[in-house]
Amino acid sequence: MSGGGGRGINPGRLKKRITIMRYQDTENSLGNLVSQLLPYKTVYAEIRPVRGKEYQEYYKDTNSLEYKITIRFLPDLQPADVLVYHEKQFLINSIINVEEQGYIQEIMCTEKLQDKKAEVIAGGS
Repeated sequence: MSGGGGRGINPGRLKKRITIMRYQDTENSLGNLVSQLLPYKTVYAEIRPVRGKEYQEYYKDTNSLEYKITIRFLPDLQPADVLVYHEKQFLINSIINVEEQGYIQEIMCTEKLQDKKAEVIAGGS
């Protein structure tokens, strides 16, 4: 299927446009430094659900879905980053450099289906 040392990925798989959000310190109107989630980069990805689960957190029923998101290798991707696709926010659990080739990354993420989403600041890209 892929020639050339196994470095092939079908570019048709990466058809979802996601935004990588990163926490950055900014100054608020009072002059205090606050950490805000701001757009960092936009990349193409494949998003596949892996599993869903229900559990109880703080005496409330909570749902979460786990996803595997595949992107081209991005050396500065950080576990604290948040991935956004449409209205969904994905918290990064782990970042896997597939076969240590530095070509593609598989990102294991969790989307919480509750109102515990990080605050996204609109604008920029």
